[in-house]
Amino acid sequence: MNAAARQINNIVPLPNPRRAATRLRICEAANALFFEQGFAAATMEEVAQAVGIRRSTLYLHFRDKEEVLGAIAEDYIAKLRPVIARLPGPVPTRAEIAGWVEEMADFVMRERAATELLVSLSHLPKAPAPALAFGSEFKQMMASRLAAFRLALEPGEAMAFARAMSAIDGLGWALCHHARAGGDAVSKARLTVAADTLDRLVRGDLAL
Repeated sequence: MNAAARQINNIVPLPNPRRAATRLRICEAANALFFEQGFAAATMEEVAQAVGIRRSTLYLHFRDKEEVLGAIAEDYIAKLRPVIARLPGPVPTRAEIAGWVEEMADFVMRERAATELLVSLSHLPKAPAPALAFGSEFKQMMASRLAAFRLALEPGEAMAFARAMSAIDGLGWALCHHARAGGDAVSKARLTVAADTLDRLVRGDLAL
């Protein structure tokens, strides 16, 4: 193969802006639909109707609901990653944890539908694969910041893992309640408790 042929073969196709815009519209409409109606109950036909396109057009972009959910999760993780990256580590102070939890609360207020959708789906006994992947990615992001989470993900650390999951479940549900309740007194108290629990975890004194 000559140099010109190799250069042609290495060309990466430019993204199609129109296709990307349609995929974004689909994800936004599906996110709202899954949030309001439930992922299991919603159909691809209803997703297409919510977007205002034919179902055949929808299938040009996504094979099924799980693939749509996967795209929603990917977009959410991309937005969440820089927020997680601002969590001081490896052993933040209580004040640093409180500040970060407040930032997370602001984030979920902006991303309420996707937050509640992914948190609730990831806790189902038979969770969809994209929701499980989201849960796994979230654990890895936390482990990249906190020594306690890195320990929890080590093989054979069952108790450390259980403590870490207890802390993160409490934080997840507190954030969902905050997004739903709009920051009332109870949601603020739950966020305080979640921050306390996370603080105890990173200091190694969270007992089951």
